[in-house]
Amino acid sequence: MTYASAMPGLRWPALPGPRGLMRLALLQQLGESQWWPPERIRARQLEQLDALVAHARAHLPFYAERLAHLPPQLDEAHWQALPILERETVQAEAARLRCDAYPREHGARQALYTSGSTGTPVATEQTELCQLFWEAFTLRDHYWHGRDFSGKLAALRHFPAGTLAQGGGRGPNWGKATEALVVTGPVTMLDVSATTAEQLAWLAREDPDYLLVHPTVLRELLDAWAQGARRPASLRQVRTISEALPEGLRALCREVLGVPMTDLYSTREAGYLALQCPEHEHYHVQSENARVEILDEAGRPCGPGEVGRVVVTPLHNFAFPLLRYAIGDYAEVGDACPCGRGLPVIKRILGRQRNMLTYPDGRRVWPILHYRALSRLHPVRQMRMTQHSLERIEVELVTPVRPDAGKEAELAAFIQEKLGHPFQLQFSYPERIERSPGGKFEDFVSRVH
Repeated sequence: MTYASAMPGLRWPALPGPRGLMRLALLQQLGESQWWPPERIRARQLEQLDALVAHARAHLPFYAERLAHLPPQLDEAHWQALPILERETVQAEAARLRCDAYPREHGARQALYTSGSTGTPVATEQTELCQLFWEAFTLRDHYWHGRDFSGKLAALRHFPAGTLAQGGGRGPNWGKATEALVVTGPVTMLDVSATTAEQLAWLAREDPDYLLVHPTVLRELLDAWAQGARRPASLRQVRTISEALPEGLRALCREVLGVPMTDLYSTREAGYLALQCPEHEHYHVQSENARVEILDEAGRPCGPGEVGRVVVTPLHNFAFPLLRYAIGDYAEVGDACPCGRGLPVIKRILGRQRNMLTYPDGRRVWPILHYRALSRLHPVRQMRMTQHSLERIEVELVTPVRPDAGKEAELAAFIQEKLGHPFQLQFSYPERIERSPGGKFEDFVSRVH
């Protein structure tokens, strides 16, 4: 690895500029704190929360009443008594959550917008300090997973309108996390709105070492490569973002490409929440960036093996404090990791409540859609199911050949068997199923409330 130097005439050892040095300082601390025992990590979190709560209570009337009962020094009991901040409240009270009196040393503020894939778009803000932490955790992810900075990175994801030229874009460095700090190979970029054929041709032409991609896009590419499409020969690792992982995607990636796949968990409004462990497929909560709670229906912390909703508190956003914010996701708590890191473990990220299947008897589950098995019955390029009522599910299939009545009945029987109930299935065959404005794709959506 070669560091970039900002000092004229100094090539080695390199001396990065001020922002690069701040990233290095954070990275050095992250390298130590990951090995702390859980008790020490929680204690330092509470210290940071003391500062954030005091700031919110002093400068935002919205929080003054909510936080009035909290002592100057927090403990777990007082913290867990704080009301949950729902997405709808953030949406309605954005003006009252915005704080003008944040420390100016935290830098300029910028607006953040979620994609609205949850059904409730949210607008928040963050400071340059929050961006600095984002860059530091990006570097941690690179180091954890042993990426060679000299390689070429291909980013196949959503880019804001006007960011890229028609057909994609290029850059000399992997992005803000490495810019002016580490000398990297080039980055090549393509928006996720490109067709699968365009994506395949682009990847074959660029032949990257690393691929950053949405899981549902990767699944379509893997299906095409499995059927004989030209594969990028130099690919060493795939990194997935933005969506919950479909069942079996890691195994499929290894089977088709022979390379590992790593996943991460982040949100626009809260930053990095969890990174995949370097030694296992579960995730480590990024406790230095956010307090992440997984709570049951009664609001109690879940234990290992239990599933609950994810509630987060970004630790460093003084311009738009989000205290115990329910982001709309559900996750499963994991056991302590054998790797020795004291960072809490998330075993699985299950997705949103709106992505849960509801049975007529009231049971709710996240459905496993068995794409590969379905594709053995009939070629399927994209699929989305929408549950409109307790008994009726719309099934959209993008397929090169529309099935006849007999094949459709076979597909229906397969889906009903895998879902475990004889739902009324209504099939449609669009040419393409569009993604959300943020580039995400939901393969199961429930309209049942």
